[in-house]
Amino acid sequence: MKFKATVLAGAIAFGSAAYGVHAMGTNSEEANKNTQSAKISIDEAKSIALKEVDGKVIDVDQDQEGPYVVYEVEVQTQNGEKDIEINGQTGKVLKDDDDLLKEQAKITTQEAETIALGKVSGEMTDLDLDYDDRTAKVVYEVEVTHNGLEQDVKIDAVTGDVLHVQKDDDDDRDDDNIKSSQVKVTEQKAEGIALKEVDGEVVSIELDEDDGIALYEIEVQSNKGEAEVTVSATNGDVLEVEWDD
Repeated sequence: MKFKATVLAGAIAFGSAAYGVHAMGTNSEEANKNTQSAKISIDEAKSIALKEVDGKVIDVDQDQEGPYVVYEVEVQTQNGEKDIEINGQTGKVLKDDDDLLKEQAKITTQEAETIALGKVSGEMTDLDLDYDDRTAKVVYEVEVTHNGLEQDVKIDAVTGDVLHVQKDDDDDRDDDNIKSSQVKVTEQKAEGIALKEVDGEVVSIELDEDDGIALYEIEVQSNKGEAEVTVSATNGDVLEVEWDD
């Protein structure tokens, strides 16, 4: 499960005038390994909030959003309560829902679109900046459509590397020809088998059928180039390894 920038949206109500600090964990083991500690203190967060709005701090909440610490400071003003969200590493006030992710991204949305269209043909139809807690990375998810076929390209928002390409099931092949009884190997297991054969990173996986045999076609990017590993979806046997020229 990944957390999106939208988790920062919304007001937080508190019933007490005293302020408290609460830690909120993440469901991702990988994200936990990369958790960043707050570099600014609670008092510093309060001061930053009071520079934004005039009033009195009545509560401070320290949340863990993926690996990032966010202070949510509630200030009582003459016009009511105001919530100020602050990056716990940089002290920057987060004004937009995706500000936290934008701070981490090193490539622009335009660059992400160019990278995606360099990987697959078509027209960009959607683009989101997300946090992927499986890889503990900020990523762009770019949807590209070509002749009615949608493909999702996941791009590392820091390095620009293509992490994964997910092809729509509604392509030229007929998945109805693949009997469910034939598919005994999961995608995750098939990826593991392919990575034992070729050391690298899976960039796409597709369930296909050839002469009545269900198989996975897995593209792996390695330091030697890109290889397509064909794995039986029935017993997990490696059927073929083909390297790009």
